[in-house]
Amino acid sequence: MKCKLEEICSFRTGKTDVANLTTERYISTENMLPNKSGIVNATSLPIVDLTQAYEKGDVLVSNIRPYFKKIWKAKINGGCSNDVLVFTAKENTDSDFLYYVLANDAFFAYAMATSKGTKMPRGDKKSIMQYEVPCYDIETQQKIASILKSIDEKIELNNAINNNLEQQAKTLFKSWFVDCEPFNGKQPDDWILGTIDDLAKDVVCGKTPSTKKEEYYGGYIPFITIPDMHNCVYSLNTARSLSTLGAESQSKKTLPVNSVCVSCIGTAGLVTLVPVPSQTNQQINSIIPKNTVSPYYVYLLMKTMSEIINKLGQSGSTIVNLNKAQFGKIEVIIPSTKVMLEFTELVEPIFELILLNQKENNRLSNLRDTLLPKLMSGELDVSDIYL
Repeated sequence: MKCKLEEICSFRTGKTDVANLTTERYISTENMLPNKSGIVNATSLPIVDLTQAYEKGDVLVSNIRPYFKKIWKAKINGGCSNDVLVFTAKENTDSDFLYYVLANDAFFAYAMATSKGTKMPRGDKKSIMQYEVPCYDIETQQKIASILKSIDEKIELNNAINNNLEQQAKTLFKSWFVDCEPFNGKQPDDWILGTIDDLAKDVVCGKTPSTKKEEYYGGYIPFITIPDMHNCVYSLNTARSLSTLGAESQSKKTLPVNSVCVSCIGTAGLVTLVPVPSQTNQQINSIIPKNTVSPYYVYLLMKTMSEIINKLGQSGSTIVNLNKAQFGKIEVIIPSTKVMLEFTELVEPIFELILLNQKENNRLSNLRDTLLPKLMSGELDVSDIYL
């Protein structure tokens, strides 16, 4: 049995005072992450008195370019931009169930198919509320949601473990290269002051292949953009990918494994490692480390410099692009090859475990997205599940 989306939820319409918000509580399409990856803190608040309100338990969906699949279930009260739709569950609708109804790929496909505009498509609110959803009693809703939520909770646990592991690596970096603890608190004489260019075989500024050629996209080569660099060490899960043809159209832009990507415009100073051969867009400069240079040293060094890079990517209130030449001339400390090797041996197991956890999260996300439509359609029976 089917019903319309408007029968199980409504759009929240209230406003909230921006003066009472923080960057942790303000949501816009810019700080929502693609592929159902949640949110990051906003970089600023809007210059208005009032904005759209949301409450704990509401489901927020970015209404611009629905194909990015930006969705988040609110854990707090706050405010959001008008480009974010706020769904609130009606009586006898489980809020977790509503989240998974809206997280279904079929919903995003429907929102895209009924959207308005071509360059920047926006979901049509009237059409969205006509989306057909399965009608289940509250107990069945909770059973379906519990299965999917258990997968998401495991993903969150892996993310927490990775945050802890990365913090351990940062602590070791500080001990070795800031406090110089293994060297009696003094920087060794054979360390030199150089530049990013001195660490690199090459610094690559990315490029976007022609979007007019559909055959350039949809393959298996990750195409890294700034939204893919939030909340991760490795840019493993990207919103877009290139075909072999698309990558070969600009083969000099291909990055080998363990290249270090640094965002250099807008949200400048984000840093990730490359887990498989990949390409990036033009907002990212990537360091391909020399054979004698530890990629983990470069990654952690860039993380310590993220605020500096972010400031270089801004000019007053104007966003500027920190180009390849400027980026390559940033001064850095370069330890000896021997120290680089010793540090790599120390931290490499940490980074290997982080990558394993990220890969498991990808598998879990795929499992969730495979189960979701089967559970919603009733193809998988939940009647024998006890909560």
